[in-house]
Amino acid sequence: MTLKLNLILLAAITMMMVACDSVDEDPVNVNVNVIDAQENDTELEKLTTNVGYYYGGKPDLTLLEFSYRAAGQYCIFPMTEARSAQLDQLSQQDPANVEKWNDGVLYLIRKGRDFITGDDFVSERYFAGYYYDNYTQTTHDYVIVCPMIVVCVYNAETKDKILKDYSGKLLLADRDQGRKTVGDCYIYYFDCNLDTSDQVLNLSNKIYLRSDVNWASPDMYAPVHLQ
Repeated sequence: MTLKLNLILLAAITMMMVACDSVDEDPVNVNVNVIDAQENDTELEKLTTNVGYYYGGKPDLTLLEFSYRAAGQYCIFPMTEARSAQLDQLSQQDPANVEKWNDGVLYLIRKGRDFITGDDFVSERYFAGYYYDNYTQTTHDYVIVCPMIVVCVYNAETKDKILKDYSGKLLLADRDQGRKTVGDCYIYYFDCNLDTSDQVLNLSNKIYLRSDVNWASPDMYAPVHLQ
């Protein structure tokens, strides 16, 4: 009898845990939009696994997936003053391989991946489609993911729940917080203690699916041509 009771209790606890895990996620209808490229495009290389981000209003969302990245290059956001100084110096000594962007907020790197250190946040340059200018010349649009996630919530107190649930991964950014938007929702910005753009995209998507969140988005440098 005791064994049977224990099994019943264990089953009940398991069901409660599953229920608790699902409380924070809404069932959604997801339309996947994959950004593809020409196979013979030498400026691009195929991602091992597609990555992307959600947009739209729940329960109907679109997942915009990147399937290619710029070949032989990536971007570094230096996360310490020492690394910033080092990259700044390298950008002056070797500008062909270390190119300073946005006053040192990030650097375009044309070196092997062994150049990356533990003081770097690394973003791929995700291919976002072809753009044809007025002279019919083809150019590439790219998206760079920043180490920040923007979240729109129904209740201002939700920011504290998010910080608790993702402790060690998110911190409130040093900027204006709690701005109201359409529908009396609140906008918050979270700095990410993560290493790569893939990780930011995945965490942003996870937060988007929470029932107490209106929407979430990775902060990005995105081209105006991106639809």
